[in-house]
Amino acid sequence: MILLEDVLIAARTVYGEARGGSLVGKKAVVHVLMNRVAKKIMDSDSTLAQAALRFKQFSCWNENDPNRLLLQRVDVDDKDFRNCLKCALEALDEADFTNGATHYHDKSMMPKWSLGHKPCFTEGGVLFYNDIV
Repeated sequence: MILLEDVLIAARTVYGEARGGSLVGKKAVVHVLMNRVAKKIMDSDSTLAQAALRFKQFSCWNENDPNRLLLQRVDVDDKDFRNCLKCALEALDEADFTNGATHYHDKSMMPKWSLGHKPCFTEGGVLFYNDIV
């Protein structure tokens, strides 16, 4: 069962990670959350909120990230947040087009965890992976 709190945390995660991105990119972030829950990437990833808020998994939730304060304060009066909320809700009802992606990063970076892995999906400047454990 998906709780309203899960949808709101997913939308806030999209707001923090991809609010300036495309519709597809925003939905892809939600699919990553859903895939983490479905694949039980970590035992604690049993809800969208738990997957999003797990320590150092999504940079927008990190203590030192400037987006954190923004996404904690944003509400439905903000048009960009409403768009992120809409993307989160739509993603819940559509097939996963990311090919099971559970991780992603901007192509301008090369995190250690991505070395030796091949992206399974690309949107704009973001690379998505489905083979990270």
